[in-house]
Amino acid sequence: MKVGFFFGAGAEIGYGLPSGGKFAIDLFRQDVSEHKKKLREQLGKIDARTNYATSWLPENYATQRIHAFGKNEFTALIESSIEYRKNEIIRRLNVFDEEVEYALSQLGIEKDILIDKFNEQMDTDFGEHLYSTAIRMNPILANEVRLFGSESYSAILSVISGGQNSADLQRYAGAFLQLLVGAHGQHLVQRLNQELFEAAPDDIPIFDDVTGMFKLEFSRAGLTALELLLEKRRNYDLENGNVSEILCAVSQQVLENIFTTVLDYQSLIDSHFRYLFSPRTEWAKFSKMVIFLRATRDYIVKQLDAIGDLPENGYYHDLEKCEQLGLEVSAIGTSNYNSLVEKISEDLDFEIPAVQHLNGGVTDYYNPYKNSVISEDDPDQVPEDQLHVPFVLTQSGLKPLTSVDMSRRYVGLYDEYVACDRLVIVGYGFNIDDSHINGLFRKLVEEEGKSMFWVCLGKDGSAESQKRALVKRLRIAPEHRDLITVIPVEPATRSIGDEGWLEIVAQGN
Repeated sequence: MKVGFFFGAGAEIGYGLPSGGKFAIDLFRQDVSEHKKKLREQLGKIDARTNYATSWLPENYATQRIHAFGKNEFTALIESSIEYRKNEIIRRLNVFDEEVEYALSQLGIEKDILIDKFNEQMDTDFGEHLYSTAIRMNPILANEVRLFGSESYSAILSVISGGQNSADLQRYAGAFLQLLVGAHGQHLVQRLNQELFEAAPDDIPIFDDVTGMFKLEFSRAGLTALELLLEKRRNYDLENGNVSEILCAVSQQVLENIFTTVLDYQSLIDSHFRYLFSPRTEWAKFSKMVIFLRATRDYIVKQLDAIGDLPENGYYHDLEKCEQLGLEVSAIGTSNYNSLVEKISEDLDFEIPAVQHLNGGVTDYYNPYKNSVISEDDPDQVPEDQLHVPFVLTQSGLKPLTSVDMSRRYVGLYDEYVACDRLVIVGYGFNIDDSHINGLFRKLVEEEGKSMFWVCLGKDGSAESQKRALVKRLRIAPEHRDLITVIPVEPATRSIGDEGWLEIVAQGN
């Protein structure tokens, strides 16, 4: 049986690679001075007599200041996250105690240790005093806010008011409060702008002129969170520190965890990718994007190197079982940027077809001058007569996706999938900004009648509930619904009970 596979970021988290939000936070913490230096050196090597230099690049390009993303761009990122992911921020803050328990497990701290330190150093026991009645948010902003009824957030407030306070703990407490108010405030502003008049004549334009007048002051809504995220990660004494230090460590982890799921870094790419095509008129924004993409590639490569010895099992290792299960690996596509699946297949000595990286990868480089993509394993071999940028983070890069090189990659993978008996998608979320990939699968299901198996996480819901969400997200017509099978697995075992995900695929109809 011929099977086509497609892997998303979820297939690699088990190998120690970061997910999207942490990826974005770490990118903004990087020192980009080395990338600026290399770009300066490359600009100095470009022949100043060519049309490329005289018509496309700005005058004095070799000496123009090279810019990089900074606090202004990250502020816009926070704004976008609050604006578009406000419901998720509110949901996470409403289950603050659960977030704290997860953060404690990540830090390797037993909750009893936190409780014991609190009880020893404070006049009240942990959870004895809650702030749900002492603090009430204006009902115009929100009817129900559960953060102040949280044992953990109440403990933070008690420490602040009880003499064990530290400057860091106060900033973390303020950051959560700003995010709470900012998310609820954005919700209110959106309602006001959309529902300013309950009824108004459609043929009188003056009512349109006053719609959208309200705006949230984002410069304060996430300011403290922004500062804490951009600063170097703090190390706290978890063994001998007082309750304030432990709560600071936990708060730092919770804040990062929240932003790993809500940070909308795609908005940054949306607003800057187009400047790659106009360096002569937008040099500052052009150079920011070049440096950002180079730093991104460097980060991805270093993350893979930092893992060292890979875990001995994972989704890619599981492919070795295909032969004994009667499955022929006929095609592999991925939305990931690295070459981890190729590396593992070589180490385990099982053969796989060429992997098609639909979002680009660490060996892909894009020339915005020619709208062309080249692949090169050795970055030192990339041509230097014209500027090439790493071809990653391409969801918004519509022009490079129209290049002949990428068109062939998409069409080639589609044809390979057509020749398969079934498709298996692992760790890919079918997000809205991946519509260029989602459409490919919708066409395969609806027009080619391909059976599709989606391997997802059991903690995200039952097979049926996740199937309903997937059909809606992919906009699959009802008559093709039966072609989709959802396999919600346990993250650690990649199985349902005693059956592994590949065994379920092999047995499926």
